[in-house]
This record gives sequence, structure tokens and C-alpha cells, in this order.
Amino acid sequence: MTLLEYINSEKRGFFLPDMGTNGLFLTRYKAYEVYENPQKQLQLAKVMDETFPSDFIYSFCDGIIFCETLGLEILKPEDDFPSVLNHPMVDSEALKKYEIPDPYTSGRMPVNLESLSLIAKNIDKPLYVSIQGPFTLAVQLAGATQLLRSIITNPEFVEKLLAFTTETVRRYSVAVNKAGAKYISISEPGAVTLNPERFNKYVVQNVEKIYGDLTCWKGMHICGDTSEILDNMLSCSLDAVSLDQIMDYEKIKDRIPKEIVLIGNLDPIDLLGNGKPEDIKKETVKLMKAMRENDNYLCAFGCNCLNDTPVENLQMAIKTGRMSYEELDGIKS
Repeated sequence: MTLLEYINSEKRGFFLPDMGTNGLFLTRYKAYEVYENPQKQLQLAKVMDETFPSDFIYSFCDGIIFCETLGLEILKPEDDFPSVLNHPMVDSEALKKYEIPDPYTSGRMPVNLESLSLIAKNIDKPLYVSIQGPFTLAVQLAGATQLLRSIITNPEFVEKLLAFTTETVRRYSVAVNKAGAKYISISEPGAVTLNPERFNKYVVQNVEKIYGDLTCWKGMHICGDTSEILDNMLSCSLDAVSLDQIMDYEKIKDRIPKEIVLIGNLDPIDLLGNGKPEDIKKETVKLMKAMRENDNYLCAFGCNCLNDTPVENLQMAIKTGRMSYEELDGIKS
């Protein structure tokens, strides 16, 4: 079954929740207790599924795994995403000090693969995994300013760094696919800084090397205003595309090919984080009605939610997004 067939398998809306670290307060685990323990990963996934029942299952978001495995200095808050504190790969000489990780032996990667396998085997829903893309990983390793400057001053280094990050992401993505992931989304927020020509050169050809080796549903997410690069994103071998909440889906929906699922884009900050449940329902219904005639639409958040987003707000968004079409059509605008 394709992703498009899955979201049209019932006469209702489907919902893909991407809630990042929101589950920690439900279990009272700290972030690295979950990252380092497959059983706690599974328990967290089950608690999240019970509290926020949706149409996909997901693991605790692990966007730091590449930088951590490569030995970069990491800030590790107890209840939110880890982040890198330094960017050591500033030129070709620095890059020579690093080896491409083996997902089955390097760092915490084998533990995470075990976690994903446990979740896939124990919860009967498509397992969704978001993985950092090659360009965004390059931004993390070299620093945004250094990488963007090097595109002009040292393009040979940029090519070598992207070859390194592409192979790193490709190997890990293939392993995640084999562990049971049904839908892998490549997240490339760092690429929003590129114009269409450079997006083709530095993103499209590299993510295609990854997608070509995957047998699951394949997606891409980029934050921010992607109006200029949307067609370039859609030129990739995608099953789905996910865009930021600042993108007006009523205006761009006709640019999306019918065979590619458009995912999004409820505001995770002002709406989910600061709104009331009645606000959440109103805006979700508005979005669902605007996209009602598009069979390739899947309701979701525009990006990760804040870790202190009220539970009732998340539940209202998911419940409303999964409303039957009969009930949705009965609500007056």
C-alpha cells in the first residue's frame, strides 16, 4: 500500500503527529534515559500512542545522533532536544580526522536501531522516523556561516563534506528502514538558505542517493518559506512533502502533484503552544475544509511542538484532524 492509499483507506482525515520531546513529562524519564534504553523507548511510544492516538507511531526524536556519534560536543538538557556546541569540520584537513559511522557498531546508533525495531514489532501502526538530511548535517558539522561562506570560497571542501554527510545519512537511513520504519522523512531545514540552483546542486542530487536505497515511504520536510525551492523539492523521488506553518496551503496546494502527499501545517508555536482547545479545533477544521477536495492531504503540525505544549491542545488537534468527512462536512464555516 502506498502512503496515498493509506490516507484514503477510510472516509476521514488522517493525522501524522510529530511531537519531538513532548512525551517525557508523561513518563518522567529524562531524554538520555530514553535514548539509551530500548525498553524505555518502547514504553514512551506506547504512552504517547495511548495519550495521543493517531495514524502513525513514532520514536523519540533523535536528530542529534549523527553529531553525537561523530564525537562533537553536545548540550544535553534533561527534558528537551540535545544540541551541538561546536562545529569542528571547517575545512578539508579537519574532515580527514573523521570516519563515516557504521550504523551497526558506531556510538548509540545500534541502540537506536534496536529501539525502532522494538516499536515496529510491538505497535501495529506505520512507524514514522524523521532523519536529518545531508545538507543540514553539514551545517551542524561546519557551522552555517562557515559552510555558506565556503560555497563561494572553498567549493571543493563543500563537495567533500556533502559526500561525507550523504553517505553517513544514507547508511543510517537504510538501517532504519530495515529496522522497521515505514515512513522516513528527510529533514533539511538548513537548505532553506539556498536558491533553486544551489538547492539542486547541494540537496536534490544527494537526497536522491538516499531515497534510491529505501523501500519505505519517503518524505522531505523543510522549515521556513520554501516558495522558491518548492518545485525543486518536488523534483525528488518523494511520496510526501511537509512544509512550515508560514506556508499558505490554500495557495500552494495546486502546485503539489496528485501522487505526492502534502503534510501539515498547523502552527505548533502560537496555535498549539499558546492557544485554547476551542482555537485548535476552529483552525484545524478551517484547514481540513480548505484541503477537503484534495485526496493527497495529510493533517499534521507544521514542525515539532514545544515540549510544554498543553496535552489537551495536542489531543484536540489530532481528534479534529481525524474527524470523519461526514462530520467535517456538517460543520458550517
